Amino acid sequence: MEQRINKTNLLKFLKGECSSEESTEINQFIKTAVGQNVLNELLNEHWELAKDGEIDPSILSEWKREWSLKFKNEPAKVVSEKKRTDLTMVFRYAAVFTALILGIGIYQVSTKRSNAVQMKGKELVQRNPMGRHSNFSLADGTHVYLGPGSTLSFPEKFSGNSREVQLEGEAYFEVTKNKEKPFIIYSNQIRTQVLGTTFKVSAFKGSSVLVSVTSGRVKVDRIERDQVQQLAVLLPGEQVSYNIQSGIHKSNFNIENIKNWKQGQLVFDGTPLLELTTQISRWYNVSITITTEKLKQIPITVTLDGNMPVSKFLDGLSASFGFHYTLKDRTITIY
Repeated sequence: MEQRINKTNLLKFLKGECSSEESTEINQFIKTAVGQNVLNELLNEHWELAKDGEIDPSILSEWKREWSLKFKNEPAKVVSEKKRTDLTMVFRYAAVFTALILGIGIYQVSTKRSNAVQMKGKELVQRNPMGRHSNFSLADGTHVYLGPGSTLSFPEKFSGNSREVQLEGEAYFEVTKNKEKPFIIYSNQIRTQVLGTTFKVSAFKGSSVLVSVTSGRVKVDRIERDQVQQLAVLLPGEQVSYNIQSGIHKSNFNIENIKNWKQGQLVFDGTPLLELTTQISRWYNVSITITTEKLKQIPITVTLDGNMPVSKFLDGLSASFGFHYTLKDRTITIY
């Protein structure tokens, strides 16, 4: 039994995806010394990603209850004696880890404020680590698909004359229509404003901000020192990118590619291999190195299922485009 159960099985168990027979077997396994060590290793892998987060007391309370039920009211046996961790820390540790593996991020009260946006009331933060994506609804019914390595800050309840959120990373929004309260996203120096529509924003640090519209009408502005520069008014199938070096670039795109992104498909159309691997690194939480400049510029046109193992689609890419790769731990080298 000890040899058959691994970290993948434990992830499935903590997500509540095991059958009753599998749950019984895993419960027995984690009471052994080997089982405790495997679970502790799994927790440690995720702790560094989440140790700065503060868990909402209500979420922690609910997790304590679920944790006790899951492990048959014997939570103290989950962590080995060597760690000498008190029960409160065990619960917090598990709560942070569970939030990560479920892809729901860490909800916390944030004291940070952007120069561009001043949120009213309690502010929440949904933070996805690398390798995790999630979807959730805001107070007004707007649905958000948040990508890996991305963070969305938003108020617990929208008040005033607008609905304002702040994004770092990428997300697809299905905005509930409200003509009286525009929905506004701040990302770096870019403000994206809508009344009710569907669109995707990509705004990673050091990269261009890209806004792509799949339905409705979206206004995109640049804001700096209270000065507003209109970049574009976008209709379905239109997108605009902006960075300070290359300026504004408006173009058309395939709407289905963006819609499929929220389902876990990654679509590349003539994308240089270097840019493709940047996205893959976030999606799978891996480090990728390309050894030659020539390889970095290979144009790739392919649609990938982001839910398949990273090695599987690397096998396909390498066979199709004539390169080799090695995979060790979470490091990939392409040559």
